[in-house]
Amino acid sequence: MADKLFKDVTTQYGGGMKFNEGFQLKISGAANAVAIAGLIVQNLDIGIQRPVTTLYDLTSNAVYYVSGRTLTQMSVQKVCGPHGVVKSFYEKLGDVCNAGQNNMWFKFLTGCENLSTMQQEVAAAVAAQGGGANTLVAKNCILTNVAFSCNVQNYVIYDNCQIQGTELELENS
Repeated sequence: MADKLFKDVTTQYGGGMKFNEGFQLKISGAANAVAIAGLIVQNLDIGIQRPVTTLYDLTSNAVYYVSGRTLTQMSVQKVCGPHGVVKSFYEKLGDVCNAGQNNMWFKFLTGCENLSTMQQEVAAAVAAQGGGANTLVAKNCILTNVAFSCNVQNYVIYDNCQIQGTELELENS
């Protein structure tokens, strides 16, 4: 008989979560905030990177950290269409001179119809903290790369956009 790799742990079902309203994307710009409701987003990756230099003192055991500037990087894969919405997306994020005015809000709306007791307690605690949906705010965004792809099975044209920014914040709304 083989040894177990993981010990058995007694677990309790904490409940489930589903997307009841989905995902919202909004971009601000020079003229006004624009809701990009027509983008058919298939995949979204968002990350933030902060370089940290470690300094060691030769005369002691002291260690020092020096923080660098943060860089937000995003990859948005979407269906290339409808024309007007995609063009607006490219124009809004494509001008490096307007990057200081380009902020992106990614709002994830979640919920569950049948909440367990544990979920009700968590939902009450989140509401008490002023929370509900989670919103990521990427600031000073600029489009840095666009690539297109298509496959033979469905003839759908996809574009994969690389976007960079300077800050990433998490808000509860």
